[in-house]
Amino acid sequence: MRWWRRREGGGRPAGTRSYGEWRYYAESVEGSECVVDRKDGGAVYEVYWVKSEAVALEYLRRRDVREEQYYVIVETPERNLGRDMVMIFDEADGAMLEIPSRTPLPELRASATHCSRCGYPILPCTLVGPGCTDPDCGHAMHVNDFAQSTFEVIVGGFGYRCISCDSAACRACYEATGEKVSSTAAFRPAANPDLPHPGGDVRVFLCWACDSPVTAFSE
Repeated sequence: MRWWRRREGGGRPAGTRSYGEWRYYAESVEGSECVVDRKDGGAVYEVYWVKSEAVALEYLRRRDVREEQYYVIVETPERNLGRDMVMIFDEADGAMLEIPSRTPLPELRASATHCSRCGYPILPCTLVGPGCTDPDCGHAMHVNDFAQSTFEVIVGGFGYRCISCDSAACRACYEATGEKVSSTAAFRPAANPDLPHPGGDVRVFLCWACDSPVTAFSE
């Protein structure tokens, strides 16, 4: 998820002359001027100017971005920083600086395309596989999981869909809260609660909306 924003008037210090007029650095992002730059390809850049990198980072950590191709850029005398729906990055080369937390919605909002807890979109992934590969394990249900690390799943923007109500969920919310995590042991058939599990119990994430198991969302 690397990208570069085309600059205006190259050769000048970052933030001193942008979009055709001289600007001064503001004391805070909230008090600074803002330009919204919409590109022909659909990308949107919301650009601010501030006096220090510390102010920029503090603002970007609090600022949620819940849309694809939407970038919040904060220019400073030191360097320009940005945030998209996954990470905070150095605008010069797109290098990731950190993965910020996601602010939960005021209340759960069931959606098939956006995480019910935080409202961030989830993207489909092709690298998925069964959470359990033992056909005789006795699990009451089988769900798919990602054949990638947690870091790769979060950076890729991938997520899950509920097997019952189709609500979406992102991996970032499970990792941040430690909530809605169960195992297949909780879903053994009621008629055979002591059924042996040769493959062992498998971790299962639960839907934020209805507490049913979720499965990896794939194309």
